[in-house]
Amino acid sequence: MRKQGAGVSIATRVGPEVLRAAAVASVTGCDDPLAAVLLGRPKVAEVLQRSAELIDQVPALAAAHHQIADYHAMRSRFFDAYLADAAAAGVRQCVVLAAGLDTRAFRLPWPDGMTVFEIDQPTVLRYKENALTAHGARPAADWHPVGVESDLPWPTRLWESGFNHNEPTAWLAEGLLPLPDATQDALITEMDGLSAAGSLLAFDDVLGMRSGRSDAPGWLTARGWWTDVVEVRYLPELSGRRDDGAQSYIDDALLVTAEKVA
Repeated sequence: MRKQGAGVSIATRVGPEVLRAAAVASVTGCDDPLAAVLLGRPKVAEVLQRSAELIDQVPALAAAHHQIADYHAMRSRFFDAYLADAAAAGVRQCVVLAAGLDTRAFRLPWPDGMTVFEIDQPTVLRYKENALTAHGARPAADWHPVGVESDLPWPTRLWESGFNHNEPTAWLAEGLLPLPDATQDALITEMDGLSAAGSLLAFDDVLGMRSGRSDAPGWLTARGWWTDVVEVRYLPELSGRRDDGAQSYIDDALLVTAEKVA
């Protein structure tokens, strides 16, 4: 994770990729009214406005941006449903990796006794907490923001925040993959080691299954997880969007859910 320098604007410290994800949520069918709250500060709005103006000047870039927005909206709804199913099945702790400006701890109808841990850089989590608190938003679960700097292993901070590795967990790694193979393998190994039987895991991977790449679904299956893989291109929400035969950003993307059964 990046070290945070003094005197840098909040838009820079939060990071452009985090702001873009929240911007997509605010203008697409993600059912996330709190995303607009997080983007309301002048410096943030200025960064997003400049970015939108540059995108609109390049037709191919604008088309790709719309594809990405469609994908993010669909992905958000898919993972909302995954978490609702996990809660309905009795799972009472959720861990969101690289949470960014995700607002699920506030906007989803969590059952009583639900704990949501969000892992990201301390600056990102503080910005989100301050903005939502000022707006009057309150978490619908027992919310634990877990700030992690680059020099401290994230499982250590998670345990310190009250995580119980003996209880089933619903893990969410939205927009986090792909990672370099060694980093990706280490991340999945850590989640597996922290997961009791009955734990669930969901992630997306925009590069999908390619020769020479680490096979995360295969790794999970070989280690006692029941794994389901959905190819995004065949989902009704995203299929048939193009008639020019051009390669799309989402053509190889996968949505993966898994349950630890052993």
